[in-house]
Amino acid sequence: MTNATNPRTVTSVLAEVGTDTITVTWGLGKPGEASDIEFFGYGLCYYDPTGNGGKRLGVRFGEVVTAWIFDNASATQANYDASSVSVTDDAVVALFNDASLGLGEVGTILAYAHINGRDTQTDLPVTLLR
Repeated sequence: MTNATNPRTVTSVLAEVGTDTITVTWGLGKPGEASDIEFFGYGLCYYDPTGNGGKRLGVRFGEVVTAWIFDNASATQANYDASSVSVTDDAVVALFNDASLGLGEVGTILAYAHINGRDTQTDLPVTLLR
C-alpha cells in the first residue's frame, strides 16, 4: 500500500452501489497537517430524507487497516480486513462485499476525514451512483 501511514486531505468522494456491494472511493490531495498520529481514517454517512436509518461506512489506518459499516437502524457493525482496502497515490478505495444501501431514498449523504478520532474535514459532498 502507498501512503497508508500518512493522512491526506480528501478532494472527492464517490459511492457506487452494486448488487450486494458498495464501493467507496475517497480522492486524496495534500498530506494532512498533524503530529503524533496514532490512527486516521475516512468515512461517509447517509440517512433517509427524514434523517433516520442509513449507515456509516469507513476505513481506518492504524496498527492495522480495517474497513467497517455501521447500520444505524439495527445498531450492528460489519468489519472488513485490509484486503478490502486499496490505496494509491490518488485514492483510497474500499469494497464492502455483501452490503446494500438499505434505503430506497437517500436524503443526506456526506463524507469526512479524521486524525486520532478528531474530524479534520466534515460535510464533504459525495457522488452516489446506483
